[in-house]
Amino acid sequence: MQQRYRIFLLFLLMFPAILQAQSQLEVIRADSLNGIQQDLIMRKTLIGHVQLRQGTTLVSCDQAVLNSSTNNVEAYGHVKIIQADTVTINGDTAIYNGDSRQAFITGRVKLDDHTIILTTNKLDYDLNSRMAIYHTGAKIVDKKSTLTSREGFYNTVTKNFLFKEKVKVVDKDGSAVRADSLRYNTASKEAYFICPTEIITKKDTVLTTAGFYNTQTKVSNFTGRSTARTAEYILSADTLFYDSPTQIGVARGKVEFLSQKEKVILTGDHGRYAGKTGVTRVYGHALMKNILEKDTLYLTADTLVSVSIEKDSIRKLFAYKNVLIYKSDLSGKCDSLGYDVKDSTIHFYQKPILWANGSQMQADSMSLFMTNQKLREMRLRGHSFIITKDSVAHYNQIKGRKVWVHFADDSKLKRVQVDGNGESVYYVMDDKQVTTGLNRVECSRMNIFFDDNKVKRIAFITKPEAKFAPPKEWKEELEYLDGFNWRAKEIITLPMVLDRVRYVKKP
Repeated sequence: MQQRYRIFLLFLLMFPAILQAQSQLEVIRADSLNGIQQDLIMRKTLIGHVQLRQGTTLVSCDQAVLNSSTNNVEAYGHVKIIQADTVTINGDTAIYNGDSRQAFITGRVKLDDHTIILTTNKLDYDLNSRMAIYHTGAKIVDKKSTLTSREGFYNTVTKNFLFKEKVKVVDKDGSAVRADSLRYNTASKEAYFICPTEIITKKDTVLTTAGFYNTQTKVSNFTGRSTARTAEYILSADTLFYDSPTQIGVARGKVEFLSQKEKVILTGDHGRYAGKTGVTRVYGHALMKNILEKDTLYLTADTLVSVSIEKDSIRKLFAYKNVLIYKSDLSGKCDSLGYDVKDSTIHFYQKPILWANGSQMQADSMSLFMTNQKLREMRLRGHSFIITKDSVAHYNQIKGRKVWVHFADDSKLKRVQVDGNGESVYYVMDDKQVTTGLNRVECSRMNIFFDDNKVKRIAFITKPEAKFAPPKEWKEELEYLDGFNWRAKEIITLPMVLDRVRYVKKP
């Protein structure tokens, strides 16, 4: 047992010497060798086809000066350093320290690790950590892309790059990434962003501050505020997943989608964009703004869906659940609607109610048509009911199965056409604006003409049943049609729409 202990102790004492012997630079060959020893310093000058070895590392050059005392070599002319057949570095000159295993190469430097080729004028390489460092600019080339930067740090084992200053990655298909700093893995082809970055492809441009992008698959996952731009749209969000080949984007946090041709803006908490189908879905505090020439149409709902198909010239918006709409001359609410942006037509569903310049309109469903951004016509279907309030607070009323409403240029009622089960109550005023009585009419089909929200005349298409009553004979059952409900307190205003979509943090 004591004998084994002595052997083990002897091995421990000799271990540093063994390591030093293993790390000593060894001359393999040279055409000529001159040695000089001075003050305990041994220097050898090697000339012609010089080769040195340290473990699995080979150093070759035209001429070298080897200092055996410091275990350093200065190499000149066609310098090549090969580490375990995995990394090859070429250069004009080099200083290699055998103890620290660090190489400093200058002049037409090229590093090849079978993954990328790095070229620069000056490179520092640590053979222990396998880290290559440059500070004077470099170009990195692989099968798919070319990368340039002012500074760089590259691990030849993990294939991780850290680039700094004027970083640019250009793919063979023309796509490019520009940033001031960038992390990049040459094996996975993924770029990690740590500062403002611009990604440019043939179809779109993305601006971001954090996240990653695969230069091969063109898939992005941005965790900082990001914006994707094409010729047709702009999509921004706090976080954004975007697949450029499929044109699918998933956005979260303060989502903004702008259709540049239609000047339609969608905002919300979450969004999804499918470029090939032209469908955009936004939900959570969802809001649409259609910027018109002299006005803006606001629309909010639980979910907004935009459909834009270029080849078929389709531009539509659909809103689902709890819909509010506001325009300077129109407001209302309903369960859901469809908006044809190109034709300026809006279809309202599930018992909508609308208000326009003193008029209230209700029905099972409605269709609104605009021309030159002004109200032109509205079609009410099923349980249609129109109420207009005149200058002396009388309520003119129209009911029917189908009602067609035509608007004047000031968005006030111009003509109302009733088809089926028509009923009407309207007040008669003389030239002095004194009310002389009311007419209550039942007629299945009729046309009612208005002037400043007052009935001007009625044209009956079928035989009417009419009753005129002076003010002293008025009774509630005579003045109001069945189902009358003036809902002025519910009139939608712009602050109501904006309050709906304004995000408030929970306490």
